[in-house]
Parts: sequence; C-alpha cells; structure tokens
Amino acid sequence: MTVFAFDEFELDRGSFELRRNGVGVAIEPQVLRLLFLLVENRDRLVTRDELFEVIWKGRFVSDTALSSRIKSARQALGDDGNAQRYIRTVRGEGFRFVGKLSDEPYSARDLAAGVAVVMERSLVGVFPFTFDRDEAAYLVDGLAELLIAELSAWRWFPILSRNATAGAKGDSLLDRARSLDLRYAICGRVISHGEEARLTVEVVDVASGETLFSEIFADRIDDLIAKQSEIARSILRVAAPELDGAERRRIVRMPAQNLGAWDLTLKALWALNSPSRESLALALDQLDSSIRLDPGLALPWCLKAQAHFEIGLGGWLGGDVALARNCFNQMLSAARASLDLDPRGWMGHSLASAGELWARAAYHPARYHAEEALRLNPSAGLAHHFSGCIAGFGGDPAAAIEIQEAVYLVDPDYRHATVIEADLGLWHFLCGDVERALDHLDRSLRLNSGNLRALQRRIAARFRLGDIAGAVADGRDLVALGATLKIDQIRASYPFQDEAHADCLLSALARPELQALG
Repeated sequence: MTVFAFDEFELDRGSFELRRNGVGVAIEPQVLRLLFLLVENRDRLVTRDELFEVIWKGRFVSDTALSSRIKSARQALGDDGNAQRYIRTVRGEGFRFVGKLSDEPYSARDLAAGVAVVMERSLVGVFPFTFDRDEAAYLVDGLAELLIAELSAWRWFPILSRNATAGAKGDSLLDRARSLDLRYAICGRVISHGEEARLTVEVVDVASGETLFSEIFADRIDDLIAKQSEIARSILRVAAPELDGAERRRIVRMPAQNLGAWDLTLKALWALNSPSRESLALALDQLDSSIRLDPGLALPWCLKAQAHFEIGLGGWLGGDVALARNCFNQMLSAARASLDLDPRGWMGHSLASAGELWARAAYHPARYHAEEALRLNPSAGLAHHFSGCIAGFGGDPAAAIEIQEAVYLVDPDYRHATVIEADLGLWHFLCGDVERALDHLDRSLRLNSGNLRALQRRIAARFRLGDIAGAVADGRDLVALGATLKIDQIRASYPFQDEAHADCLLSALARPELQALG
C-alpha cells in the first residue's frame, strides 16, 4: 500500500495513519482523510467545494468546520496558518499540499557534495587532555569529548576523532599532529588545587609550530565541563575569525542542575570508548541511573542508544539476527527519546537513522535522520557510516562509497572499520567493480575473521570473478560459523530498496555449489 513520506512524517494509506519519526500521531479520521486528499492531489489546488464533497459527502457544513479541520491538519504536522510549510491557503479558492515527498527527485550525492565542502578544509585535531589526578581521568576525557562536539557543531573545519588523536604515533605533540596531516592541534592540561582546577587550552599551528591561542580557565572541574561552548568560541575566533556570525548549534546539552546524573553520564562515556561486554553492561547501568536522576538530559539517552548499537552490531556480524534486531529496536527507542529532548542532536539523528533502517526497514525516516545528522555534524564518523548505509541500501551505491570513505578522513582508526570495509565491498560489487570489492572484503575479514556479512559478500564476489573454489571454501567457513545459507532468511536481513541490487547479491549466494553445503 502507498506510504507518502516527507521530512519526519509518513502518511500510510494501508494502516490509515500518520506517523512522525515512526510513532503514530493522534489525529481524527476526518482530518486524516483531508490530509490524504491534499497529498494525493499535491500537483494541483484542491478546491473548497471538492473538500466539502469528498470529506463531508456533499452534506451542508459551515466554512468554520472546514477551517477547523485545516487547522487540525496543520497542527498534526507542526504547521500553522502563518508558516504554511505543508498546507498552503489560496484565499477564496482552496488549499494545496506543498511539502516535498521523499520519493520525489533526490540524490544522495547532493548530501555527499555538501559534506565534501567541509571535508576539503583544513583538518583539526583535539588531543587527549592531561590531568594530575588519575581518579578523575574520566572527567577530563569527557571534557575533551565535549569540546570536540562543540567544535564540530560549527560545521566549519572537519574535526578528527578522539580515537585517531589518542592513537597517533610520535614523541611530541607536533610529531603526532603531523603524522595525522593536521592543520591545527588543540591540547589541554588540567592542574588541580584542592576543589578547584585550572584548565589551560592551546591551539597550535602544526606547520609552523606556533602557538596561536593559549588561555587559562579556572573553576571547579564540574563547572569547567559546562564551559565548553565558551572555550569552543574562543578557539574558533582564532582559527576562523570570519565566523563571528556563524550559526552556533549546540550538539551536547549541558546539565542544568543534577551533577550526579552528569557524573554518571561521563563515566558511561568513558566505558563506551573501550567497549566490551562488561563495559557495555556497566555503561547501560550507569545511563539508566543517570536517566532516573535527570530524565530531561538528552546525552544519556544518546549514549544508551549507542550502547545498544554496539551490542546489536556484535550479534549482526556474528549471525545472531534476533539479538541484533532486539538491540536495534532498543537503540531506536532511546534515540527517539534523545530527539524529543534535543531535536538538533546529531548523535540522536544518526542513531535514529540506523534504528529506522535496521529495526523497521523504514527507509524514508532513516534517510531523513541521516541527512540531519550529517548536516548537523559532518565531522562525525558515525554519521558518515550510517548515512552511507542508507544511501547504499536506498539504491545509490556510488554515493554510499563517497559518503563512507569520508569516515577515514575524520577517524582513520574508526572502531568499526571491519563494517565500513564490508559495506564498501558491497557497494563496489553493486557498481560492478568486483575486484575492488574483493579488496575491501579481504580487509574487512582481516580485521574481523568472524564478520559473517563480509564473508557472505566475498562469496558473491568470488563467484562473480569465477573463483568457484574460493567461494565454496568461504561457504564452508560460513557454515562452520553457524550462519544460514537459506536465501529467504538472508534476503530478509538486507533492507534493499532496489530489488535488482538484492538479486545481484543473492543470485550468487543461491548458486548450487553453495547451497549444497547447507
């Protein structure tokens, strides 16, 4: 049945409902019928007489009744008579739906091109801050993380990930910065004096070694964390003085009062930076406690969604699809909660995009969230990862390659490189460049030999290249790892929007040489 998707909305004829970010909107049936009439006839004006005839079946009703239903329809869409974002009034004549449907002309390459403008600029890296008290290291680590988020929010320079700067090699800061080809390096140190702390932040021009900016911020350590917006503005004034009038969107919302909730959140962030089964369980426990203390804080919900993603991804790569789907549903629920509190949070949008795709196979809302995430923070490796998935499964593997390759520009040591390589292998395979696909899939399996998704795709690539023996050997490995060879189950696990792309992959996996192994 027909589903009309626009921005964060879906108007579903089959279930006769309006959904916003995947959640049903309470709306009267008569108002819903009015919306369907306007959307289905969006190429023309719908006259008042036509509305009376279709909605009220020709019964006599007043103009006030029609005005009331139009107002209710606009309210359901977050619209009003002044903005007329979706429903436009043609005075004395009728109404017209003017929103842009998601299945109307669009190219994922438009998104990739916009992000490329930012990615071509000079690269900035925030290096781990030092501190003189080991027991509070998680606080200082969180301080650097939040500064990265603040700088990324300006969307001017691409900001290298924390993982990349922490793993850089070299005897000095300049050596490490030059090994990463940075233009600017930002470093900091915190020295404590009883309950007080002094943070020194420096911006260094890597090419010349000159310190462009150095400033001291003194306060309680908890209060220093709340000063990240001020610190970020000071740095940006040095690195890009022409940006004084730029849009300043906050990515991470600081806590208003409850420092206990914030402390638990930063501890969970610390645990998520080195994920294991134990640390993820600990992080989820800390985040649940944080949410109980302060349910109005968006970041814990984001991190909870991320923790569920990490657990689900392990199941996905290892073939436990039921575990993965359960985790991805929980990820989507937590991401939606974060967006209710902070609609401009890039991380919430990014995790919601993955949840919509993998938990619900709901491509249109997934694409909306992916676009928002990259628009809000083009320096986020996670946003490039998920946006590339959605572009590829949405039918544009060439754009997916462009988007996902940018992951390595901001995070050369991206934590889920095995997934990126497996995805790039799939997109190149669908584009017909099978040898390059095989190179990516080989790299993916070197990073994680248990990545069943990469193994599935390498089987298809080897069959396509005529390497029957290699494909069958991979098939035996797949069976030994407990993976299914049933085509209907494999098909159900891939959210392809283009059936030709699904057939391209699955036709190879349906080969009798492989199916005989099952």
